[in-house]
This record gives sequence, structure tokens and C-alpha cells, in this order.
Amino acid sequence: MADENPINKLFDNMMSYEPPKIVKEYDDTSECLTHGKYVIHVIEYDNGDKKITPTHCPICEEERKAEERERTRERYRQERLADYKASNISPEYFDKEFSDYIPTTKAQKAALDAVQEMVDTQKGKIVIIGSNGVGKTMLGSLAVKAMGGYIYTMYEIATRIRQSYSANSKETELEIVNELANAPLLVIDEVGRLKMSEAVQDWFSFIIDKRHTRNKPLILLGNLHFSKFCKQGGCPKCFEKYFDCDGISRLRQNSKIIEIVSNDKRSEENKGSFITDER
Repeated sequence: MADENPINKLFDNMMSYEPPKIVKEYDDTSECLTHGKYVIHVIEYDNGDKKITPTHCPICEEERKAEERERTRERYRQERLADYKASNISPEYFDKEFSDYIPTTKAQKAALDAVQEMVDTQKGKIVIIGSNGVGKTMLGSLAVKAMGGYIYTMYEIATRIRQSYSANSKETELEIVNELANAPLLVIDEVGRLKMSEAVQDWFSFIIDKRHTRNKPLILLGNLHFSKFCKQGGCPKCFEKYFDCDGISRLRQNSKIIEIVSNDKRSEENKGSFITDER
């Protein structure tokens, strides 16, 4: 009695199958309503089948692929911009790269090298202080673009924390400072432009301490100067006035502290004297 097992029949059919043979092969032309005639290659088989290549107008196909590549690039660009906005990066730095930062002084070169080293190693602490327009915010923004995390001014953090005290707030102060303490990179800009009340000193010290103990990279930027260079022998812009003893101790460990004394890069004059202090 013949074996009627369907699996065996399928196997027998597969073993006895012979591929169709080519009986004719030639070039011909087809026509695209948009781009006109184009060459096709035709293969005819003994079972009546035909294989035609290309199946579509090659110019149309290349245009379709180019449009798809452009859509993909635009999608990635929009995702990247969304990440930048979430990181609080200013739009003026969206298209900037490290190659756009041109150091013209020893201190600016030291600041650029320090930030690039942080990006490479994913660790460390950097303090860059100096006058307006010397590129501090640009370097901090470039670091966040490369590493992820946030760049906030002291005022922005303080305002967000104050808003958390509202009964309608969706976040607490502890949630905010823990988020900042755990970000891949945190850049705090405009240190020195906010009055250091006890409350501000508390959360500022907490963030510095937690990022230090958790070995998280941190960049502090401010329009400050070191007290030893203060012409008044001590003033509200002295760097040391914004940190308690623990904060100063933390910043002395595995940190690079750089002071840039320069004219504003945004002005026509771009010359000045520069001091670098790395600890």
C-alpha cells in the first residue's frame, strides 16, 4: 500500500522538483511616465514565467531611496533636537561642534582640552570662571550634547525648586535634586548670579556632594574670579564665596579649575590677558 503520509509526499515532491530552464534571454525597453524609456533585461523560462529587471524605473527608484534617506536624516535630526531641548541646550548651540570653538589663549585651550578629556573619560569635575562671552556656556553645551544630561543656570534650578513647593506641583525638591545628581552630566551655568541663601546653599552643596560621591561628571560655569586676584581684596564675585568648606574640598579632588580673563568674544575686540589655575 502506497505511503500517503502528507509529509512524505511533500518531501518526495521537493526531491523530484526540477527548476525551470531558461529558454530565452534578451534586453528590451520599458517606459516610465515621468522619465521616459529605460533598458530592462528579460529572462524567459520553459514554464512560461518571465523575470524582468529592473522591475521599476531606476531613476524613480533612486529618487524614492533618496527621499527615504532624507526622511531618515530628518527624523534623526528631530530626535536629536528633542534631546537637546530636553537637556536645556540653547538653540544657538544645536549645530555647534567642538571644532567651532576656537581658543585663542592658554586658558581657553586649557578649558577646551579639559572638556574634551571629560567627554573621552566620562568623569571628572571642571570649573570654568571668567567674564562674559569667553565661551563658557558653549563648552558646557557641547559637553552635554556629547554626554547627555542637563545644562541649567543657577536661577533655573532655583526657580524649578521653588515651584515644587506649590500644592499643584508634580515633583518634589528631593526628586529634582536627585535627578540632577544622577544625570550623566550636569552643567550648572551662571554660578554667582544668584544670591546664595541658606536654601540655595543647601541644594547646591547637596548636588555637588552627591555627584562627587557617585563619581558623576560635573561642570560649573560662572562670571567669577578667584579671591587672590580680587582687586577689592574680597567681593561678592569671589569664587570661594559660593562654596562651603565641604564644597571647596570636593572641588579640589580630581578637578580642573580654569579662570579666563578676557574681553567679551561677542565684541569686536578679542584680546585680553589670561590666567589659568588648574588644581
